[in-house]
Amino acid sequence: MAHRTVAHPAPAGRPPADFDAELLPHLGVPNLATLTTDQTAGRACVWGGGPLTLATAVDLGETLHDGVHAFPRACGPCTVTRATNALAAHSIDCATCLDKQQWTDCTVGYGLLSVQRDALRLVKGIRS
Repeated sequence: MAHRTVAHPAPAGRPPADFDAELLPHLGVPNLATLTTDQTAGRACVWGGGPLTLATAVDLGETLHDGVHAFPRACGPCTVTRATNALAAHSIDCATCLDKQQWTDCTVGYGLLSVQRDALRLVKGIRS
C-alpha cells in the first residue's frame, strides 16, 4: 500500500511539493504499479510521460510502493489540466466552494486552485 511522506525542501529553481497530500486523489495520480521506471523515478511526467527536469517538474512527493521509494512528478501543463478539472468537479457539489463568502475555507477547493496557479506560473516561467 502506498503512502505519502513529508516532502523535503526542493533544490533551488524547482517548485516544491507544497500542497497537501489529500489533494493527490483529486488530481488522479496514477497507480504506481502502472507507471514506467522513468515515471516512478520522477524523470517523466506521471500523466503525459514526457521528460522532466528539476526546473520543469511539479513534485508530487515521495511515496513508498511495494517497499520501494518512488518520486512521482508531473509537468506543468498536465498539472494545470488535472487541477482545473479536479477543481471544476469538486466545486460543483461543495457547498463551501459555492458560497462566495466562504469559498476560501474549503481546503480541497482552495488547495486545488493553489496547485493550478502554481503550475500555471511554472508553465509561464514565473517564480513566486
